[in-house]
Amino acid sequence: MTPSRRFQLGLRREVSVLLPAILFLLVLLSGFAVLSYRSGVQLLIEERQIEASALARQVASTLTVGPLPSEASLHRRAPRAKGIVVLDDQGQPLASYGDFGTGPLLASLEGPQLSQTSAIGPDSEVGPVVAGFTPLDRGEGAQIVRVDLPATQLERQRRTAQKLLWVVLPVDVALMGLVLLFLPSLIRPFDTLLQQARTLGGEPGDEDEVTFLISTVEKAMASLREPPDRAPEDDIAVLQRTLAPSLESGFLLLDIEGRVLAVNPVGAELLEVEPPAEPTPVGVLLPHHGAFHEALAKAAEQATGLPRQEVIIDTSQGNRLLGLTVHALRRDDGAVRGHLVLFVDLTETQRLAEQEQLATSLAQLGELAAGVAHELRNSLATLRGYLTLIERRPQEESINDFLSEVRRESDHLQRVLEDFLAFARPETTRIEAVNLAQVVRRAAADPALEGTVVNLEIEDTPLHTLQGDSQLLERAIRNLLHNAVEAQSGIGVEEPVRTRLSKDQSRVELVIEDRGPGLPVHVRERLFQPFVTGRPEGVGLGLSLTHRIVTLHGGTVDLEDRTDGGTRVTLSFPVGVFE
Repeated sequence: MTPSRRFQLGLRREVSVLLPAILFLLVLLSGFAVLSYRSGVQLLIEERQIEASALARQVASTLTVGPLPSEASLHRRAPRAKGIVVLDDQGQPLASYGDFGTGPLLASLEGPQLSQTSAIGPDSEVGPVVAGFTPLDRGEGAQIVRVDLPATQLERQRRTAQKLLWVVLPVDVALMGLVLLFLPSLIRPFDTLLQQARTLGGEPGDEDEVTFLISTVEKAMASLREPPDRAPEDDIAVLQRTLAPSLESGFLLLDIEGRVLAVNPVGAELLEVEPPAEPTPVGVLLPHHGAFHEALAKAAEQATGLPRQEVIIDTSQGNRLLGLTVHALRRDDGAVRGHLVLFVDLTETQRLAEQEQLATSLAQLGELAAGVAHELRNSLATLRGYLTLIERRPQEESINDFLSEVRRESDHLQRVLEDFLAFARPETTRIEAVNLAQVVRRAAADPALEGTVVNLEIEDTPLHTLQGDSQLLERAIRNLLHNAVEAQSGIGVEEPVRTRLSKDQSRVELVIEDRGPGLPVHVRERLFQPFVTGRPEGVGLGLSLTHRIVTLHGGTVDLEDRTDGGTRVTLSFPVGVFE
């Protein structure tokens, strides 16, 4: 039920009237509460003053005859009293009990007040007590009896009530002033919104201002939503106008049927076509770009996007390589309404990449050639030197030693050539089923390990068969074992080389650990490059060859220093390469 208009003041008027009224009521309530608290404390003080006056009269009635009592006797007459004193008319004590401070015992009471029973305190004059006074008639001149009752809590409450009165009332007044001062600023944004709503929707009818404002905003938001009868080409045209000026790559807009709706200038130039004036099938617009057409047809048929692909098109400037991606355009309900095709010319990028790859290959080839030439030159120089010695002294007994050195250098040259050929053409070997555990055992039994013990640790879990070349894998493992043995023997260590073969859910690992000097710092970053070695007698092709063989089998090689000395080499193969 809609309330009557005559009871609707509007949000602005309601805020202008109700907010100050509510705040005024809060000020009244807070002031009333403080005054009530102050009045209650005052009533308690008056009750304690009446009690002190009655007690003073009671004590005076026992002192009308006889001598003045002692301190203990006064205490017994009023045990609840903090102090009792009998004074003359000048305020001098005649008999007393308790502590009365340093102030005058008669306080500020004057003659007329002393002739009758009265009470004062607690206040700054008598302190945290209530003092009751009454005249005493003993026929010895005017005397007064004063009885003090403790009132510490009453004194605290009196001070608290007084402070609250001087704090709450000014704060209430200041708060009231601030609200009245800033009330127009609080209402002004609402007035602006309401005025804009009236401009858009006219004056409100039976609805109040808030309902009118909300309904106007809802109508404005509804007008921004897509009308149900709006054609998808309208949105695509907006998308084209938005993207065309900012994209440096080519793009096509396709409808749900796979027709080309728009082509930006960059795309038209790359494809050498004219932007269609109306929706055109891809085959009609791109009759000479079969691979491009097939990719778009596949995306339209699947009603999904396509990841990055590379296609070659034939243009007047020759073949061009295009990088192509297709994104599905969807409605709010998830239905596909078309596709956005983005493509870029990769021809120059590919040419530069090929040139860079060629330069890298030539640099590597030059480094390999330099390494081989260096090894050959050193060995040939050594051979020439020994041959010269043999020619000069053919009859000496040392010729056998010279021939032995010639043979050793020949063996070294043979090793260089074999390693180089194996490094250059390892993939030409035969692929077969290989049991990795058996390959490790054969490599560990190599007589060339100079009698060094190799501890094998192979888990009981059966290792599957690896598709690869057993001779290449055995050669790679032998290279690593030889390196480990030579590293230990070079520093006089005779401990066994530890070899561990294990398998988990994702990988098969072969770990070889030695107690040698560790990895040389100057070759740490170039371990797998050809002719890089940390030993004076090394060729520098062993690790490079091992790395290439393991990589060809889908594995990885990692070298690291052990914390307790030595080197750890880990060959890791994914389980997926095993049967």
